[in-house]
Amino acid sequence: MLYYGYAMRNSVVRRLTAEEVKEAVYAGVLPIDLRPHAEFAAGHIPGSVNLMFSRKSLPERLATAIPPGPKILLVSGNRAEAEAAAEALQVIDRNPLQGLLDGGIDAWRAAGFALNSMPQIDIATLRDRLETSRDSLVLIDCRESFEWDLGYIEGSLLVPLGEIWERSQEFDPGREIVLICEEGIRSSTGASILLRQGFPRAANVPGGVGDWLGADYPTVRPPKPPKR
Repeated sequence: MLYYGYAMRNSVVRRLTAEEVKEAVYAGVLPIDLRPHAEFAAGHIPGSVNLMFSRKSLPERLATAIPPGPKILLVSGNRAEAEAAAEALQVIDRNPLQGLLDGGIDAWRAAGFALNSMPQIDIATLRDRLETSRDSLVLIDCRESFEWDLGYIEGSLLVPLGEIWERSQEFDPGREIVLICEEGIRSSTGASILLRQGFPRAANVPGGVGDWLGADYPTVRPPKPPKR
């Protein structure tokens, strides 16, 4: 099998065809989709985890969301971003990088392979759902505890992003599970993890708690501890 790649740090990152990516995914390799959450939600390779590209923090984001072990490959809509991500991740042993999809998500589409979507729920719809049919969904806040202490939506469950993968067995795959964070980036990662792990009704809230607070919707604000 012939792979095309480019040399970096004394190694070569494989450029995989859509057919090779499909084979790799079937064999258990985890696709990391680097695109913004709206693009990911509109259509992504089944089983992908959405980890939006960041030149500075991508390795940290990967370490937070994905446990050590799974081999990964990269998917993007932007060649330069894919190459920069590969350069940042290829030396990380905890999740060995197997390559990147040559031609990005467009190559997957052109090959005629299936794409999955992820529901997006705006804050107005979320508020209405919480008021009229709260029992039909589980709202998970995947921010950190210090963010939660600044204000959260009544009835939501605090499960930081770094715990989603391991704690997914606590959730009911038959329920609709809606994830929210500060602005929709981490919650898209969390929702994509649940989709991968067999939760077909996982959804993301773009805009997140930031938009919720900006709209002045009802928010629980825990009392601040007394000053000593």
